[in-house]
Amino acid sequence: MLSKSDIAALSEPIKRERKPLDILMEQNQTRLAHLVPVRMGRMLESPFAYYRGTAGIMAADLATVPNSSVHMLICGDAHISNFGFYASPERKLLFDLNDFDESGYGPWEWDLKRLMASVYLAALDNKESEDTAFEITRKTSKYYRETLLEMLELDTLERFYYSVDADNILPTLTHGKMRKQFEKITNKARTRNSAQALAKFAVREENGSHRIVDQPPLTMHSDALPKDVQETLWGKYINSASSEIRYLLQSFEVVDQVLRVVGVGSVGTRCYISLLEDVNRAPLFLQIKEAQTSVLYQYGKMGSQAHIPGGNEIRGNGYRVVASQKVLQAQSDMFLGWVDRIPGHDGLPRDYYVRQFRDMKGSINLAALDANSLKGTAKLCASLLARAHAQSHRIGDIAIFAEGGKPLDIALAQWSKGYAQQCMKDFENLKYVAEKGVVPVQYGL
Repeated sequence: MLSKSDIAALSEPIKRERKPLDILMEQNQTRLAHLVPVRMGRMLESPFAYYRGTAGIMAADLATVPNSSVHMLICGDAHISNFGFYASPERKLLFDLNDFDESGYGPWEWDLKRLMASVYLAALDNKESEDTAFEITRKTSKYYRETLLEMLELDTLERFYYSVDADNILPTLTHGKMRKQFEKITNKARTRNSAQALAKFAVREENGSHRIVDQPPLTMHSDALPKDVQETLWGKYINSASSEIRYLLQSFEVVDQVLRVVGVGSVGTRCYISLLEDVNRAPLFLQIKEAQTSVLYQYGKMGSQAHIPGGNEIRGNGYRVVASQKVLQAQSDMFLGWVDRIPGHDGLPRDYYVRQFRDMKGSINLAALDANSLKGTAKLCASLLARAHAQSHRIGDIAIFAEGGKPLDIALAQWSKGYAQQCMKDFENLKYVAEKGVVPVQYGL
């Protein structure tokens, strides 16, 4: 049974050891310099946008407080905007965790705290009252606990096969506004594929092939990898892909590649889009994304290496991301693959992972949600986070905490409120130093 002291330990405020700005500046040193102002500009759009870019800061903060000691494979960046729609191999539209760049081994509650603080900030961003924000945040913990305990009633294989597709979500949505937005998002997501991306991002050349159009500074050929490096990367990716994908890709050739800016926290890392065509010029877009050391290891004091999920062998960060994604998602992109130690323009080796680009991808517009819709979205995300955590053999240990009931929900919500308020102060401080010219900023991109 969970004691009051256990609950108090999980709700203990952070004892900050490093300034957030120092961590941001340190991270910027590993990013493409001309994109750092874009990263800062995107983070300064709102306190919630700022929070999306602070996985490293939060990992450092979480390392200063007691934890559950129940370590398992976690997402590492489970904020509410890191959940979305994507296509399953069977072409069903699924909803689940999206990105796993920061995945690794850590305390289970770090993911839940990351989600809950983001819910609180999203509510305030939508002009909800502090009381409403707190209640939605508390319910987020409740939904996580309830789902985790439901998962405990299933056997291991049932938990493994459990997934949530869009067609199953819609009938459960009783709130009209949320239902309408989900219908709009899912309808749009189903149209997003390589053919649609080709029409949006590329033009046809005289020889019949296609070329991606430059849109500086967000999409640029000048930042693409050299041809010989592209060939090395492609060969390594092919070797990492599953046998059916290796066989399929024999029908395609790479015709173009650009560097493309994505997200908020990832801005400035190296992310490339490759356009492939088959003999009939039918397109396939793949995204090649840099995989840096997880913030769990770099700032969260969880260790110094990326372990294979379920084992102790040390591999590169590209493999870490892909392996973690396959564990934590109910179903994953069949084109997932990884490459390690690929030299860039500066000659330094970097790790990457590969996945499809815009394959029925869709995200919820949090700004368009009222309080009930945000609560429903938080419920869905919390439930899916619990499903991901339930893949661990330590689900029984997590369940001890999940049985903590309302006192645990309130304690975690109070912690999340306090942390969100600290993030709002950090946001104002970043805005101040940006106005003073300490950090470069480019807005509107």
